[in-house]
Parts: sequence; structure tokens; C-alpha cells
Amino acid sequence: MNHTTSVYLDAARLFAALVVVLTHLAYPRFSGGLLLPLRTYGNDAVMIFFVLSGYVIAYTAATRDRELRTYAVNRLARLYSVALPAIFLTFAFDEVGRRLDPALYDGFWYRADDPLGRMLAAGTFTNELWFRSVRLFTNGPYWSLGYEFWYYVLFAVAWYGRGRTRWVLAAAVAAIMGPKILLLLPVWLLGVAVYRLNARAPLGIEAGILLFVGSIALYVAFRATGLRDFLLDWTYARLGRGFVRTELRWSDEFLSAWLIGVLVACNFVGFHAISSRLTRLTSRVEGVVRDGAGATFSIYLFHYPLLQLFAALLLLDPRSPLAVAFLFATTVLACRGLAVLTEQRKDLARRWIGRLVPGGGTASPVPAGAGPPRPASGDGRG
Repeated sequence: MNHTTSVYLDAARLFAALVVVLTHLAYPRFSGGLLLPLRTYGNDAVMIFFVLSGYVIAYTAATRDRELRTYAVNRLARLYSVALPAIFLTFAFDEVGRRLDPALYDGFWYRADDPLGRMLAAGTFTNELWFRSVRLFTNGPYWSLGYEFWYYVLFAVAWYGRGRTRWVLAAAVAAIMGPKILLLLPVWLLGVAVYRLNARAPLGIEAGILLFVGSIALYVAFRATGLRDFLLDWTYARLGRGFVRTELRWSDEFLSAWLIGVLVACNFVGFHAISSRLTRLTSRVEGVVRDGAGATFSIYLFHYPLLQLFAALLLLDPRSPLAVAFLFATTVLACRGLAVLTEQRKDLARRWIGRLVPGGGTASPVPAGAGPPRPASGDGRG
């Protein structure tokens, strides 16, 4: 992993996080329909996170987390440094917001029954097992942690296990996960494959340009031709609309997810091949990119409840472009502030978790700036 590629991957996760925010800002209650065409891009952005997450996990396991305990402590610290604050702050933000404007919380986007059960499911990452889907109040984006945690577990079993036992344990983990989570596993594994490819000698410049530019062009074509809608309709026809929408839930667009995952993987491999030609360009934006990328997990997990809270608190006109821009900026800046207290304090979480996980000592953090960036949630949250 060279420095230029690392900056690019940071830029990719920052871009994906902001796209996720925009897809939720696009709801009419926030933006009056001004951004409605953006609503369908959220799944695409989360697939960027999934590929990044697989990449980072493969990198850390190969270069830093030499033992299972170190891997477990680092992964749990990364997750819980933001996930636990997100659980409690989502509850608090929603309680304040729904008292200010109850109508704003009257919809599918807010679920408040059995609050302790919802918080427990989120805290144990059991919120999406099999055909279960437990929404954390307004925090819809939290769903992806219920996928990625189990990808981390499955990877750990396969990487650190030995002999026949590893496959028995892997089968047991897969049985716990269920088909819904397994449907998106190939996207995450593409990130592992990209790391292994990039760890070798890079492709030639011509092949790199073809993969990099071609992946972007094919994505534009994927969107422009309506292939996404075709694949979703095909899935409805084969599996039943009711089953896909209510049981598969966040995996309903798995066919599109596989395709987008391949395009993202090709894009990352292609960029790495041409990265030596782009060092000057990435150096100009590195400061801004690194700063923003350091808050992407927080942006991903805090933005939705904050959008709801600010919309209830500020009483902005959703039909005003200026008001919508203000709501977007206020939400992202608030997430940036929360990042200072959460993901940027993950070393503290690592020390606490290190005392709880058997084996003695605490896991060594990855030095700042070493290797690839750690993606945020949905980010892909390595």
C-alpha cells in the first residue's frame, strides 16, 4: 500500500459517507423533494464501505494483528468507540426531537417500542441475524454494523483458525449469520481480494487506466440504463416482492450490490496501478481528505438522528435550498465534533477492552498514517 493509494481510499470513504448523508437528506421531510433523485444511491455508497472494510481487515490481519486476541481487541475498540455512543445518543436525540415535533417522527423511520431490546440488539450486533431486522430508533444506517461485525468474526475464524476446526467454526458462524447477511458477504470479500492483489506488484499503467476509468464509465452506464431497477424487479419476480422487502430488507438489492462491488474493486485496483502518476494531485488534497476521513464513522452513525433532531429544533423550510444546505452543513459539522469524542478516542476504548479480553496486555494500535485508511461504517468500518 503506497501513500497515494491510501489518500485515495480515504477520499473514497469520505465521499461514500457524504453520499449516505445526502440520500437521507433527500427525504421530503428534510428537503421538500429537492434532492429526491439521490434517494437510491445509499446502497451503492454502503457497498464502497463494504469493499473498503474487507480491504482494511485483510491488511491489518496480514501486517499488524498477528494474534487473534490483538485482532479482536482492535476490532471491538474500533466498533464500540462509536457504536456505544451512537446507541445512547440516538435514544437521547430522538427523545428530545419527538417532543419538539412529534409529527416529524411519525413514520417508518422511527421505531420506539421495546427500547431496551433495540439497544441490546444493537450493542450485541444481533440486530440483523437471519430475517430479523431491529431498527435502532431513527438510526437506520446502524443496520450495516449487524452485517460487518459477523464478517469480522467469520474472517477471524478463517484467518486464525487451523485445520479442520476452522471450517467447522466457519460453518457455525455462517449458520448464525443467516442468508440475508451472507448475500452481501461476496462484496466484503472483494475488499480482501483487492488487498491481496494490491500487495503484489501493481498492474501496468495501461491496465490500470482501463480498470480505473472503465469502472467509473460502467457505473454511469449501470445507472443511466436503469439496470438497477431491472435487477430489483427480477429479484421481486423470482423471490416474491413481499419476501424481498420484508425478509431480505437491506439485502434486497444484492444483485446490484455484487455488480457495484466488482466495479469498486476494479476501481481500487486500477487506481493503485496508476497511483505513481497521481502523487502530486493527491498531495494537494491530502490534508482535507485525511481530516474528513477521520470522522466518517461518526458521520455515518450519527447523521440520521441528528438530521431528525435539527429538523425538529431549527424549524427550517424544507423547500428552501439555503435551508437544506444549512441542515446538511450543520449535521456534518456536528458529526465532525462527535468524532473527536468517539472514533478519535478509540485508543481509550482499546485499553478498556484490552483489560476485558483474556490474554493479558492491550493490543497495539496501528500507527497513525500507517497503511490504508480505516473505513467508517455501513462504513465499512475496519
